[in-house]
Amino acid sequence: MVQLVDEGSERRLRSLLAEGRYQEVLERFPPASIGDPTARPGLALGVATAATRLGALEPGMRLATGALDGYQLRIDEDGRMRCLNLLGAIAYERGQLGLAATMFAASLELSRSLKDLQSWARASNNLASVALQQGRLEESASLYREVAMAYQRLGDRRGLAEASHNLGVASRELGQLAQAGRLGEQAVRHAELVGDPALLALAITGQAETTIAEGALTAVAEGLDRAERLAREAGDALGVAEVERVRAERWLRLGEFSPALAAAESARATAERFGSSQLQGECAALAMRAALRLKQPAEIARYRAEAERLFDALGGVLHLARLQAAAEA
Repeated sequence: MVQLVDEGSERRLRSLLAEGRYQEVLERFPPASIGDPTARPGLALGVATAATRLGALEPGMRLATGALDGYQLRIDEDGRMRCLNLLGAIAYERGQLGLAATMFAASLELSRSLKDLQSWARASNNLASVALQQGRLEESASLYREVAMAYQRLGDRRGLAEASHNLGVASRELGQLAQAGRLGEQAVRHAELVGDPALLALAITGQAETTIAEGALTAVAEGLDRAERLAREAGDALGVAEVERVRAERWLRLGEFSPALAAAESARATAERFGSSQLQGECAALAMRAALRLKQPAEIARYRAEAERLFDALGGVLHLARLQAAAEA
């Protein structure tokens, strides 16, 4: 068993996290090697962060919950704030948007009392993502803009990459494709300077999705291949699934329905395995659209039922409306 008890180990862990080297964190500090996360909450929270970033939600939740208990015993408000934000992120991925919003709001309140602008930006960004999923598009875009300005003041390129990507998603949902394209370019530029392959994969994938929405279907193939390589390099299985989801959309628009169904099903299966309800629902909806074109009634019904169940649980108003429209087209 790996020994995780000295201060040097924790310093190394923080350094790896700052560099976005999440797979290396899990290799050096396997989650199973941390017996009692309350004893070393800083260590447990760091490993939980890396696990969650790479889609390992179950060990991430176990360690983050234990770390929260440890920080509460120490009356450490900063630690509690960071744990609550991470637990909110895990709940969000699992489709528990109400719980996620509660966690994010509690983290936000602590960030205000501690006057921690960076943590405020992180929690606000996450609350904006909840609003986006619930169809409150203008609200989410406004909050993402505030977050981007906060990261700009902090000089935080990682935060700027994430905020630019997220604001680009909100802009795309609002039909503002030119603005979404500019924000996608910014997200990629910031992510390249950060040097985190998982973050860069996310930014490139988002940029490709906007390009597809603009109708430029040929131009994105190379970018999606690059995003997949980066996600695999980072050990980010959910990042690979996101690439497959966007590929499925591209295949659908090209009229290549069998490859679209295969890509959507592959991404859906990965999302289900990792417990990412939102991604699973989006991929099931894509698979339903491909099955419609292929005239496969049993598959249409199966994928539609799965997507409806997941979106209902998520409170995903936007996705439910699109699913209904696609089914009736």
